[in-house]
Amino acid sequence: MFEELNSLSDEYYVFHSFSIVTVSGSVIRESETDFVIFHPKKGILCLEAKAGQIEYSDGYWLYGSGKKMKKDGPYNQASSNKWKLKDYMIEHGLQYEFEHCKLMHAVWFPDVPQNILCQKQLPSEADLRITLTADSFGNIEAEIERIFSLDIPAKIETNLSEKDAKRILERVLAPSFNLISLHEAEMERTKNVFKKMLKEQVALLNYLEEQNNAIINGLAGTGKTVMAVEKARLHSEKGEEVLFLCYNAFLKAYLKEAYGYARVHYYTIDGLACMLCETKTPNYNLLKEKLEEMYCDGSFPYQHVIIDEGQDFGKVEAEEVELIDLLKTNAIENENRQGTFYLFYDKNQMVQSDIIPRYIKDADCKLTLYRNCRNTENIAHTSLRLLGSDKMPKLHKDAVLGDIPEMVFCMGKEETISALNRIIDRYLDEGYTNVTVLTCKTENTSIISDSCDDSKYRYKRGYIKFTTCRKFKGLESDVIIVVDIDKKMFESEQGEQIMYVGTSRARYKLSCIVNMNEDDCKELMEERGIKYNRNIYKAFATNFNAKLPPREDNNI
Repeated sequence: MFEELNSLSDEYYVFHSFSIVTVSGSVIRESETDFVIFHPKKGILCLEAKAGQIEYSDGYWLYGSGKKMKKDGPYNQASSNKWKLKDYMIEHGLQYEFEHCKLMHAVWFPDVPQNILCQKQLPSEADLRITLTADSFGNIEAEIERIFSLDIPAKIETNLSEKDAKRILERVLAPSFNLISLHEAEMERTKNVFKKMLKEQVALLNYLEEQNNAIINGLAGTGKTVMAVEKARLHSEKGEEVLFLCYNAFLKAYLKEAYGYARVHYYTIDGLACMLCETKTPNYNLLKEKLEEMYCDGSFPYQHVIIDEGQDFGKVEAEEVELIDLLKTNAIENENRQGTFYLFYDKNQMVQSDIIPRYIKDADCKLTLYRNCRNTENIAHTSLRLLGSDKMPKLHKDAVLGDIPEMVFCMGKEETISALNRIIDRYLDEGYTNVTVLTCKTENTSIISDSCDDSKYRYKRGYIKFTTCRKFKGLESDVIIVVDIDKKMFESEQGEQIMYVGTSRARYKLSCIVNMNEDDCKELMEERGIKYNRNIYKAFATNFNAKLPPREDNNI
């Protein structure tokens, strides 16, 4: 059988004794298919072989020795292995490929002539049309093509591109790897460097142990949230109640799940207002009265108040009732409480309000964090350039340089979606799983909105996380792809801040899809006094410490 299958044309891939091992709970399960046959234009066939004498009696398939066959006989075994292969493909990110590839099963009795088998009444799971016999020798390709020509209930017809077929081979049927992977080693080294840097940032809290009131400023990635969470954890371990406030609901939900310490209470300012005042919608005037009342009777339930992303608390309503001052007063004005009040902020990420809170503006003393702990050097550099800053990021001496971010220039929805899919393909094929798409606009006004729902981008092999730069502020992802970068983004301070917020969320890889033509790029560069040559797009990208992507991913 092996030699016969070896005679198939070069378009076929044949795998002998293909095993799938899975562990569920504490149980190891293993399945083995005698032959898996793959043709990129026809599909996948799981072929079970049963040589020698075969019997069927009283509902059981038996070997010549009388021993019962496993898995209720060869047809059920082949079918079961087919569905296990389907699950395995989907688990390895091949949902799209499965939906565009005919998956079939068959049985081969190499010692049984077809005329003998035709005389038998086969059980319900068996059919001569999915059966090979001794007569298949010398005619195997035609026989397999006959089986592939059958329709399946799902009405799937195999329609795989070269890349799709390559993914099936590389991810499931014939993976290859090197246990000393330079790419994986670089990612691991990067993680270790960042961990070391974050520990150094957190160590700064030791200098503030005697300070009950501190305002800490820092650019994106300098470890503000890490310091804030560490401070909350230290108080929690001492049995002290902590109120941890942030503006961003996504960030609040993430912190609550990732750092669910016993006595740390995470809220947005609106959520706090509803909880303390027992209302369904936030009323800041009512919250002011409640905080004043709590101060007078000493009933404020928290010993410590920590505010992250404090620059966003400049909403007019909050400013008018001086909410930040009232929270600080409740935490530290009563010396018997031995409370503290810490506020972390970045004035360059002010995308939720138009003004810096008065409390921050009037503060006498501010601690500033300088060293970037999240991004690679190149990502930090690009983020600052998009902010309109010519400054180089301040990094640890051992900071990771990383790849230069890329800019892809597209015009229109179709080009944007096509480029986005190619970029996602490449990152997934490189082994990145934490990929996030951010829009500079709203989810409803994004150029890719028709391909999105429920904060997810409908990618051909499943879903990719999708949200706005504003909502993702304070969070991070291994790979960030920013879309909806157009000329307007570069023409306003808020637009630059939105691009800065979005791009600075990336840990290791950053791609920007820019919806601008050459004339738009030239106009912006001339306004800024940037020199350019014939390659307009390259000159534009270079100015922002970015590069054009690989040729196959570029639309220009």
